[in-house]
Amino acid sequence: MNRRDKLNTPEGYHEILNQNSEFIESRVLKIKAREDDERNGVQNYPRKNVEIIQAAKKQIFTYQVDSFKANFSLGKDLPNMKKEFQHLFEIFSEIWQSEWGYVQMVEMLSIGIMFEIEDEDFNQLVNLVERDNVNDFLIDFLIQYRLPSWQRTEKFLWNKPYKNSIKIIEDSKIDNEKAISSLKKYLKSWYSSLEVKTHESKWNIHTGYWSWEAGAIAKILNIDDISLKDQPYYPYDMVHYKD
Repeated sequence: MNRRDKLNTPEGYHEILNQNSEFIESRVLKIKAREDDERNGVQNYPRKNVEIIQAAKKQIFTYQVDSFKANFSLGKDLPNMKKEFQHLFEIFSEIWQSEWGYVQMVEMLSIGIMFEIEDEDFNQLVNLVERDNVNDFLIDFLIQYRLPSWQRTEKFLWNKPYKNSIKIIEDSKIDNEKAISSLKKYLKSWYSSLEVKTHESKWNIHTGYWSWEAGAIAKILNIDDISLKDQPYYPYDMVHYKD
């Protein structure tokens, strides 16, 4: 496999993947034990069984996201990446809440668009947005690609870096080169907005830097992005999944 993100070694990525698998397995066992307790009417913990189960599922999702990024960075083939995304999607649909999951929703919608997931699955994500009455320009823009009648608000729930996406959209109406320039600036602002630069850590925690929404925006706007093939943080291969 050819690494898409070379800021970690193949050995480093595999170490993370193996550790995450162990962490996920331990959480699965924890969930099973608490589900058994719930069925048997056993409640021996400060928190309710259902709360412990929900927290464990959120942890599993976090590890799955890290593994998904690590596999993409490592160079895993896209058909298998799409299967892995389906596992992400299934648990995400169970646990998502708007008060903690804005970025996660943007990423799930973006990857779903690039992988051209089935309408039934995409609509499950839309239903979550509707359920929590989320009004956000970028989320609305992503949804509107698949559901043209979807109404778009002008406000952003997270300004940095997502508000910069407006410039890409506006410039795409002028010409491709302007859109590419704005997309490159967006990717720089996206990287700058990261609170933790994982590749600088003394610990092996770097799973890759990927602005999934940048890829989805380029796909939606049909930007000729060949010049971005080796651009850092841009998921070029996923944008061209069907190619």
